[in-house]
Amino acid sequence: MMFRMSTPSPPGRGVVVRRIIQSALDGLLVMVPLVVLAAAVVIVFHPRGLLALVTFVKVVFFTMLALDFILVWWLAIWWPYRHGGQTPGMRWLRLRVVTLDGEHPSLGMFVLRSVLMVVDGFAWGLVGVVLILSTPRRQRLGDIVARTLVVRVPKSADEPALPRPDGDLGAVSRT
Repeated sequence: MMFRMSTPSPPGRGVVVRRIIQSALDGLLVMVPLVVLAAAVVIVFHPRGLLALVTFVKVVFFTMLALDFILVWWLAIWWPYRHGGQTPGMRWLRLRVVTLDGEHPSLGMFVLRSVLMVVDGFAWGLVGVVLILSTPRRQRLGDIVARTLVVRVPKSADEPALPRPDGDLGAVSRT
């Protein structure tokens, strides 16, 4: 499946709000199962004295840390690579990752974007937000280095692939 951007005009600032909401939604998709799992472990093991408190805290902490790492990378790399450049949060908000040429990014591009999430995430994501607001194509560092864009997806295949009135790059059409 090939995707092409319909216009080279830069996205508007509306995409910034969508990206923040998308990031929060995807974060919840990772955090909620981990919190439920941690609560289940506490309920099942700790009250019964099956593990000493210090050992118990270490086991739960490092298990949750490892699972969080795996889930975040799976959601940021594998899921969008296999699902047309969209995480579940991106799908709900009609966003998609494409290359600068409008193509589907390679697995390596998704890995590069994700590695640089560490930098973009400094100061609770403020570095990424500032970069998105200050770059002409509304890209965070991971997007700049990986040569990708986050664009809006039309509501339906019949919707014209034109920029929105606010200048938002909302156009991705199938060719």
